[in-house]
Amino acid sequence: MKWKGKAIGAGLGFLFGGPFGAILGTMTGDFFDKTTLKRIPIGGPSSNQERSLSFITHLVGILMSIAKADGRVSTQEVNVIERAFVSFGFKGEDLSFIRNLINQTSRVDLDLRAVCYEFKQYSSYEERLSLLRIVYLVAFADKELHPNEERMINDIIGFVEINTDDAFEIRGEFCSDSDKHYQILNITRNSSVEDVKKSYRLLSKKYHPDRVSHLGDEFAKLASEKFQIINKAYEEIKKEKRF
Repeated sequence: MKWKGKAIGAGLGFLFGGPFGAILGTMTGDFFDKTTLKRIPIGGPSSNQERSLSFITHLVGILMSIAKADGRVSTQEVNVIERAFVSFGFKGEDLSFIRNLINQTSRVDLDLRAVCYEFKQYSSYEERLSLLRIVYLVAFADKELHPNEERMINDIIGFVEINTDDAFEIRGEFCSDSDKHYQILNITRNSSVEDVKKSYRLLSKKYHPDRVSHLGDEFAKLASEKFQIINKAYEEIKKEKRF
């Protein structure tokens, strides 16, 4: 099924605003008159292609905002963003469009609050958790978290309304300190064995891949990775606490 290029392109200008928005809209419209973009399933079969395109566009906007937060966009950061879309199944002309969108987005300043608000309208809570994981991957692409990146991540967490405990757990995946496994399970080193087990049961249920299977293979894969991280953290804590 072909995308209605000009109609979709005309609706994208608001993301960037001003003259650049019009340029991007035309670029997007021309592209979709020639090719079909692989859609990301959102909310089941009733989702339409326009919604998928809005989801993709705002996702790139958020990720590029993080990439630019420290004053420069590194090759490593762009590669992380591209790899995320490759893992979603993008290739060929579809991936070329993503690369073009990344390039265009790197040239303008976005209203992060507005972009996050729109992304929230087109995403489920599970998808917003996946977004935060990719955001951290981009932020840590150069092996360090810049203060501006950390501030922006906290803004994103608030804008897309991610629960504080969930955000804390996801951040724990990227910590290098000795309490990393405890942060992943949202507990402290002083937590009792019963608290460890309780947190593990809750998180295993929350992040089980079956919970997001209806969203498509790409989100099931992300959930599976999170599920494995939780299990690994639990096993390490079990060894340390000897239970």
